[in-house]
Amino acid sequence: MFDIDHFKKISDTFGHMAGDEVLKSLVRLVKGSIRTECGRLCTLGGEEFMILTPEMGGEAACGVAERLRKEMEEHCFDTVGHLTSSFGVAAFRGDDRADTLVKRVDDALYRAKAGGAEQG
Repeated sequence: MFDIDHFKKISDTFGHMAGDEVLKSLVRLVKGSIRTECGRLCTLGGEEFMILTPEMGGEAACGVAERLRKEMEEHCFDTVGHLTSSFGVAAFRGDDRADTLVKRVDDALYRAKAGGAEQG
C-alpha cells in the first residue's frame, strides 16, 4: 500500500485539477514500472493505492516498494515538481483474511509515515 505524502497540500496549493494530473501521472509511472513483475495496481481512494503481487514474497515486495518510492521521488511531476510517497508492505500469512492483511499493510504504511521502515 502506498500514498503520496502531503497530497492535500498539493491540491490546496496547485488546485484539484493539478492534483488529478499528479494522480494520473503517478498511475502511468507505477504501471509502467511493475509491468514485468506481475503486480496489479489498485486504487483505494484519494491518493491511496495498493499493489498486489501474488507471486512475490515479502522480501521481494519490499524491494519493489523501495524501487518505486525512489522512482516517484526522482520523477518531476508537471506543475508540482517532485513529491514523496510512503509505502507499507505485508506478506500473506496462512491464517490471513482480507481484512487482517489489509490492516497489517495499513499499519505498516503508517509506521513508514512516522519514520520507520518495517515490514508487516
